[in-house]
Amino acid sequence: MKYIIFDMDGVIVNSEPVIMKAALDALKTGGIEASEEDFIPYIGAGEEHFIIEPCKRANKAELTEKIMDDMFRNFEQNIKEMKVFPSAKPLIEKLKNLGYTLALVSSAAERKLMASLKAAEIDPSVFTVILSGNDVTEKKPSPAPYLLAADKLGADPAECLVIEDALSGVKSAKAAGMQCAAVTTSFSEEKLKSAGADYVTGDIIDILSLLNG
Repeated sequence: MKYIIFDMDGVIVNSEPVIMKAALDALKTGGIEASEEDFIPYIGAGEEHFIIEPCKRANKAELTEKIMDDMFRNFEQNIKEMKVFPSAKPLIEKLKNLGYTLALVSSAAERKLMASLKAAEIDPSVFTVILSGNDVTEKKPSPAPYLLAADKLGADPAECLVIEDALSGVKSAKAAGMQCAAVTTSFSEEKLKSAGADYVTGDIIDILSLLNG
């Protein structure tokens, strides 16, 4: 493998509790009731669904843009509560030093993605390609995000290893013809393997052993 493509949420950081609370608070301010259970089907598919779907159900689609902006503002104000996985930065630095070409592909909005990288103290320049949810029309589990990354890298998908945590992300990577290593931060080993993951671990630092093997 010459190319390592990282997902963001659940791999480098765990922003889900913070963005979910940010969304719930924004929706409540807009007069719309929702619960975290409403968001579960959309984990890994883009946090805009946390706002779009409840607004649709409440017949308040016209408030979507404002409430979404409030969600991101809430997230940025509370980003210090976000967990950064301790193995992420050392793994990224080690892979870079070993000569791998790195990319970052996330369903998250660019605004949230860049704020998360800054909070994790990871220089965006370590990634040759960064794609956010703003860069694609079809999101995970469609293979489109990872195929676009391969195209921008000038890489054969078969030469790419994707590091994911979400079922939609695993399915996206495999549909793109890539190898996929999954970390059990969001879903069980059984579910990740059922989604097609080639390798499952509890800590992404183990990816080094996989590559060396």
